Amino acid sequence: FSVFLAPKGISEELHSKMGRMWWNNNDKARGLAMMTWKKLCYSKGIGGMGFRDLHLFNLALLGRQVWRLMTQQDTLCFKVLSAKYFPDGDVFRYKQSDKPSFTWKSIAKAVDALKDGFIWHVGDGNKIDLRRDHW
Repeated sequence: FSVFLAPKGISEELHSKMGRMWWNNNDKARGLAMMTWKKLCYSKGIGGMGFRDLHLFNLALLGRQVWRLMTQQDTLCFKVLSAKYFPDGDVFRYKQSDKPSFTWKSIAKAVDALKDGFIWHVGDGNKIDLRRDHW
């Protein structure tokens, strides 16, 4: 989950198995579901059971890889990925490639998910590109 984006079907199947395990009385009888799975994923403080939404958890783990690419630029992983996908060294300005690896496609999904949540830190303004940056 920390390197590849799991397909939605896998996450849904795991949620289904976790729900069956939680609500079944035994192997043969089906139990009664007292709460929807979405409510079970709420934190305990607001009335849920604190289960993780596996798709969001998967994106969070991939976001950790994005953070590593942003902060640890002397690693082999950064050097290999930046040479092919973001040659200017900024992971948020990656270029589209014809046949990207599955690892990069997964990390790019996390980059796109994180891009909306980041804020601008202007500083002295030297690193702002008025033509390419998203305003």
